[in-house]
Amino acid sequence: MAGATSQDGSHKGGTRRNGGTRLRRTWPQRILLGVNVVLVLACLGAAWGLTKVRTTLEQVPVVDVGSSLSSKADVGSPRNILIIGTDSQAGLDPDDPVVKGRAPDEKLADVIMILRIDPKAGTAMLLSIPRDSRVELPDGSMQRINAAIAGPQGPKTLIQTIKRNFGISIDNYVQINFAAFKGLVEVLGGVPVYFTTPVRDRNTGLYVDEPGCRMLDPSQALAYARSRHFEFQQNGKWKTDGSGDLGRISRQQDFIKRSLRRASDKGIRNPSTASGLVDAAVHAVVLDDTLNVGTILGLLGEFRDFNPDDLITRQVPTEYGPRNGVAYQDVVWDKTLPLLLPFWSAGGSGLRPAGVIVDVKGPAKASSSLAAVAGALDAAGFDAEAVDARGSSGPTTITYGPYGRDAAVLLARYLETTPKLVEDESLMGFRVILDTGGDTVSVRSEPLPMDQLPPGFIPTTTTTTTEPTAAAPSDGSTATTTTVIDDGAPPDAAPPGVVPTDPEKAAACR
Repeated sequence: MAGATSQDGSHKGGTRRNGGTRLRRTWPQRILLGVNVVLVLACLGAAWGLTKVRTTLEQVPVVDVGSSLSSKADVGSPRNILIIGTDSQAGLDPDDPVVKGRAPDEKLADVIMILRIDPKAGTAMLLSIPRDSRVELPDGSMQRINAAIAGPQGPKTLIQTIKRNFGISIDNYVQINFAAFKGLVEVLGGVPVYFTTPVRDRNTGLYVDEPGCRMLDPSQALAYARSRHFEFQQNGKWKTDGSGDLGRISRQQDFIKRSLRRASDKGIRNPSTASGLVDAAVHAVVLDDTLNVGTILGLLGEFRDFNPDDLITRQVPTEYGPRNGVAYQDVVWDKTLPLLLPFWSAGGSGLRPAGVIVDVKGPAKASSSLAAVAGALDAAGFDAEAVDARGSSGPTTITYGPYGRDAAVLLARYLETTPKLVEDESLMGFRVILDTGGDTVSVRSEPLPMDQLPPGFIPTTTTTTTEPTAAAPSDGSTATTTTVIDDGAPPDAAPPGVVPTDPEKAAACR
């Protein structure tokens, strides 16, 4: 169990190597992300032999998100990393402009991004979820997704919300606040952004009076990244961008790439630069506590030479859908689905337990055993968790979505009881629901061979894009033939007032 956390899940200082309740990890285990995984993995190469950096990293706080995280034993497997930017003012000077008009304990998920890295392919993709997206929380209520982190279980609730609405397993969690953002920009000596016109945001304090390549200092960089009321000049008059949070996401993603380029140009492997970045992050970044040395070193080797321009950026499509005075954004699911497919991919030649999200539920009388079932499935490699929803008292069932038949079959092979398979088109990705019903469910240590499944067990029709083959691999995965689906997404959107029409000017703005 991790050290003390606040009700919103943030660290309160109890889980640290020096002065904590137990020794958590050695210094290499504390490194994964500052603002994004690629940047700090590069820092690791520079910081390897620095005593100061080693000592500083021991102070990075961690948060225990329990069984919400998936578990990837294979360093080379694709990995989903949830990056949260909170609007907490912790670590800022009381006179900082950001503090004005804000409650001291205010903290919502201002930025929600999922970084998908594939070490074997050497690729990285960043998916942003608009903070006002209307989704179902684990308690059944429909709320903005950014409210999920404000509940009693904090990050755990947010991770569960993402898993159950988007079908995306989360392998690691990183949380940063305003202070971390400003500290990073300060170490980098500012971040250059090219503006095609003068721009401003009177809510955040952003003001750029002339077009061209401008080096944003920490305060202006934060004002730019937070801007939801972005204005630009046209024919001498101020015009409102009008895209709100959606335009802000484009600017944030553009800013991340520019920060990476700036870090590369500054010499990220220089010890003083690496040390400064770690110092900036130590009191304003919270990491999950599940990383191990082998994982970090493996990722370092794969992404040491990653090109920031190769980072693919996408955002979940939404449209304005206010309800009862609340300015929600409704997810446009038919356009969102293609963007989610890369985040579901298990990688390799077949689907493995680590790629399957399992919600375990059962009747009220079986509630005490559900955690044991979930634990046994976790031990078998699944991303399993007991949920509050009550199941039936009938036979054991596995419910799966349009893309989840293979996941359901794989789970069934690990059960001593032969379940009934039910399709529900509302379930996303490789997420399935195991309802133990009135049965006593036991989990096998090894999967039942495909040819030993009861005749007629596997449905003959399905809308899934993968088809199980007659012979399953001996490692327990479900062999598949995969149809590659084009996500249909346009090239990265040009942030209003930012990307110049002349590509040479963009390249020169460094």
